[in-house]
Amino acid sequence: MAIRRVLLVLAVALLGGCDTTRHWAYQEGMAFEKWRAGLEDRRVETADGLDWQVLTSKGDQDAPVVVLIHGFGADGTNWLHFANELQGDYYFVIPDLPGHGRTTPRTADMNYGISEQAERVFALLDEMQVERFHVAGNSMGGAIAIEMARRQPSRLLSLGLVDSAGITLQTAEFLNTLEQSDKNPLIPHSAEQFHTTLDWASSQSVGVPGFVITEMGKEKAANADVAEKVWRDMNLDPAMRLQGRGVLPRIETPTLILWGREDRLLSLDNVEAFQEELPNSRAVILDEVGHIPMTEAPEPSAEAFDEFWRDVQPRAAR
Repeated sequence: MAIRRVLLVLAVALLGGCDTTRHWAYQEGMAFEKWRAGLEDRRVETADGLDWQVLTSKGDQDAPVVVLIHGFGADGTNWLHFANELQGDYYFVIPDLPGHGRTTPRTADMNYGISEQAERVFALLDEMQVERFHVAGNSMGGAIAIEMARRQPSRLLSLGLVDSAGITLQTAEFLNTLEQSDKNPLIPHSAEQFHTTLDWASSQSVGVPGFVITEMGKEKAANADVAEKVWRDMNLDPAMRLQGRGVLPRIETPTLILWGREDRLLSLDNVEAFQEELPNSRAVILDEVGHIPMTEAPEPSAEAFDEFWRDVQPRAAR
């Protein structure tokens, strides 16, 4: 059945088809990637009225729990290939953050600041009865993970920062683009503009067929108004500018900093800045990789985290 599904999706990719057929193939392809990674969709309601979309590993929480938090404008599927590399070794919890993906409601009336999002993730984990866990976040998700480590350090086994915001030293190229245009390249307003968004986020092809990128772009464009609100709220939060404020040195949680050397959004200088302030941190830099290592280079990204998590929580202690 899985092989038949793949062949059908590939046929659509090669032969084209109407919009409805391409959308179906996109959905089937995503379902296959989730199955291949050993993940399943869950809906979880929290007391604040949110109806969360969450990807979780199949089965019971016998393995160490790892919470993976995506970045701005993304969703939990960014972690699919990363999770596939480590399936069976960890129990993954991968939510779509409020304002993103399939978590509802998606509205411009909410506050999407880093602090608020961190509290919402804790509420989700409480509802799922997840007490102690590793957490890793990419970009904006990294800033949320830092805030979680600051608020409830006793629950975190480790902290992972993947091309993370928090200190948020942006590249000169990205700053110049924001200053010279009234349009944010990370907020596509059409399916075509999403190709530009991917160019900024990734230094290399992520192996996604063109029709899939188009379908993803349609979803992102439909959420552009909410994305604009998320961008404003997160950048107004002091949790995005932690350098020199005395917050990071108080975080004693073991921390892995993973960075793509070719990141066009957040400068490689962030790595040294994080290491200077986080007392219990180590860093891994991946060559020829951009802003989303877990998508661009899932195998070396997973290897780095697997080694780190095993050091933090040896098997005998699990």
